[in-house]
Amino acid sequence: MYLLHGEEEFLIERAARELANTALGDGDASFNLDTFRGSEHKAEDVTAASNSFPFMSERRVVIVKECEKFHSSPVLASYIQRPNPDCVLILCAGDGKTSGKRKSTRAKKSADIPSLIQKLEQERGPAASIEFKALKDAAAQQWIVKEFARAEKRISPDACVLFNAIIGTDTRNLASAIEKILTAAPDKPCIEKEEIYEHLGTSPQYNVFELANAVSARDARKAHDIVAVLLKTEEPIVILNVLYRQLSLLWRVRALRIEGRANDEHARAIGLYASWQVDNLRPFLKFFSDSSYFDRCFEYILEADLAIKSLPVDPDTAIVQLVTRLTESR
Repeated sequence: MYLLHGEEEFLIERAARELANTALGDGDASFNLDTFRGSEHKAEDVTAASNSFPFMSERRVVIVKECEKFHSSPVLASYIQRPNPDCVLILCAGDGKTSGKRKSTRAKKSADIPSLIQKLEQERGPAASIEFKALKDAAAQQWIVKEFARAEKRISPDACVLFNAIIGTDTRNLASAIEKILTAAPDKPCIEKEEIYEHLGTSPQYNVFELANAVSARDARKAHDIVAVLLKTEEPIVILNVLYRQLSLLWRVRALRIEGRANDEHARAIGLYASWQVDNLRPFLKFFSDSSYFDRCFEYILEADLAIKSLPVDPDTAIVQLVTRLTESR
């Protein structure tokens, strides 16, 4: 039995498919694979399928999506304590709903499926609980590299950082963009920045990556030129998030007070992938020598965030005002 849970539903779905394929082997999936959904089926349906014998196969597989609906089911709890050894049961819970720490009195009195799975795992029983947390930038960049490697491709470090900056950290979005690039550039052994710009419809001069650098250099003219183009295609909240991320990274680099060249330990402390990324940020620190101004930058971002979400002003206008405040003369 497996409990796959966390915020990264794409990774949960992929893991469930890979587990099912491995468990079935050469067995016929049409006879030995059942998929249920917590919002559409009952726990009795799951246990009935799980207790069935495989047909012309060593194992049968039962996948349960939205299994958080069954976390307090006595029927499923009873099965988990006496599982069918010929069945692989895969429980999938999204949005971080592990509920091993559930506070519900009702759940404690009836059953707590995640706790049962985790207890069996600790006892080296026939169960495993695996969490798929939302990726941060450093982990997302490592994942991007591995995904291209799965397709027997490489991606340069600069292209990887740019890819992450443009697409974000959601693995479903990343996987879709990776597939797009692999389809468009099948003969490229190494993906460079040029491929990212070309196939993701992003201009080399006018993209969120270049905007973040222009703001970090407090180059008002360049930043406004870029944001004027970006606002035609990008959501204001996306631009806001990129600027917040860049300033947060700069703040962390500044707090470390690194002497000499950065190392990978510095990068991990900041939440980055490699030391060269830290070294690329450090030249911008001279534009933020006034600590009180640096603190105000985060106030400006908060005010823009509130303006965009509550709509007292046009969201595009809020972003333009934010860029003006972030790049004002020292």
